[in-house]
Amino acid sequence: MFFLYPTVLFLLVLPLGLFLYGFRNRATPLNSIFSKTMQKKLFFFSGGLSAHLKNRLFLLIITLLIIALARPVKQLNSLDIQSSKASIVLAIDVSKSMHNIDVYPSRLALAQKKVTAFIENSTELNIGILLYAQDAYMLYPISENPQILLTLLEQGKLSNSFKPNSNLFSALEGSVQLLEGYQNRHILLFSDGGEEVNRDKELVYLKEQNIVLSSLAFSPNITMKKLVTKTKGSYQTYTWGSSDIETLIKAIKEHKSSSTTYQYDIKQYKEYFQIPLALALLLLLLFYLPLGKKNTSLLLLLLFFISTVSTPVHAGVFDFWYLTQAKKAYTKANYKEAINYYEKADLSPQGYYNLATSYYKDEAYLNAIKAYKKAFYKQQEKQREAKIHHNIATCYVRMRKFDFAKESYITSLSFYHTKESSENLKQMIALLKVQRKNLHKKYQKLQFKAIGKNVYAPNPMFSNYAVKLTPLIPSEEEKWFKRISKNKSPFYLQKLTTHQRSQDANVSY
Repeated sequence: MFFLYPTVLFLLVLPLGLFLYGFRNRATPLNSIFSKTMQKKLFFFSGGLSAHLKNRLFLLIITLLIIALARPVKQLNSLDIQSSKASIVLAIDVSKSMHNIDVYPSRLALAQKKVTAFIENSTELNIGILLYAQDAYMLYPISENPQILLTLLEQGKLSNSFKPNSNLFSALEGSVQLLEGYQNRHILLFSDGGEEVNRDKELVYLKEQNIVLSSLAFSPNITMKKLVTKTKGSYQTYTWGSSDIETLIKAIKEHKSSSTTYQYDIKQYKEYFQIPLALALLLLLLFYLPLGKKNTSLLLLLLFFISTVSTPVHAGVFDFWYLTQAKKAYTKANYKEAINYYEKADLSPQGYYNLATSYYKDEAYLNAIKAYKKAFYKQQEKQREAKIHHNIATCYVRMRKFDFAKESYITSLSFYHTKESSENLKQMIALLKVQRKNLHKKYQKLQFKAIGKNVYAPNPMFSNYAVKLTPLIPSEEEKWFKRISKNKSPFYLQKLTTHQRSQDANVSY
């Protein structure tokens, strides 16, 4: 513990000097400072205390107030803040080739889900969204509020009213317009890459603009991969889990920009000035309030109120009692009561671990995952970290989110290898294969209609003609989509002026 304003402590010379003066001369030190009239006002009530004791009490009050003004604190972990965040434009390819159904349910639908996942996990990035085909359209400019972007993506219909061919230059030029004035600039393409054509012009343009290009590919493309690599970006092919998005976010955050960034070390403190201040207020009550039988209960009540108000909320006055009661409730398998007590306490990482386990026992798996993620702390043992990731994976299994469970088991094994996590990972991989196979079969049945049955054949015959399915849409949503489809482009999009064209811009799929 130390003082934020140590120079204020020099004021302690005054009460200390008065105390020594009175002790040495056996006189009341305040008599030499205050007149008799002022002393009568100061000592309005005798309160059963002698004048000598009241003088000492008055000096103690001044001392406590000076200590409170000096701000006693305890330093907590510091925060490292960089002045320039990375700014990125998510460019979504909406050309005709992105409607292919070789990826379920389609390349574009999967791209939209990946964009949503990227935004949800990119709290430290400035993000804007752009759509492009032959032309570029701004969905939303660079923003620090991801909720707005998520809302637009949910309400947007990205599949209509765009020309079929794809022009990469429109995405690059449009992104440059959105990134104007920002440092540490990135573009992330959600695309199948277009044709295998020369991309030298695009490379020159990106280097001139000092922009890093990354790509999440929905179809292999060698020339696009070379372009991304030469700009020192990250090229990833899509996965059914979240590893592709996590890798892209990590690469973008770790990329060293040529622009200057300033790092600030923000100190965090836990304040203790409330303690001397509360004691000073209590002594003032003793100083002025006569201690009779009638006022004793009032004084005790005020003492409790002052101690409660002056104690920080996070100080955890009753934490020990809450944690003890939570442990008793957990032992009796009363998990809801245990959760209630844990949530009232100021929890350490181990406390969050116990809370997460209580949530798991109560079958509140999503809350358990959130609590497990708070159970990590710096420089912890790898075995403990592996155990937490294993428990998170188990929660995902209970929620039947096998793809997330698979990723968590892989993370757990990367810290510490256990037989149980290894076997569970194998089961998740097998389950995902079966799930994917069954989903593909259901999708194929929706695309074709049986037109006849051969008595000699064990299975019905299918035609080669795809059946157009009309989805059932609620009336309000139907009106919304009809209103959008009447426009050449959705009304919430702003068309950006671009000039250059890529070699494959005139190719229609």
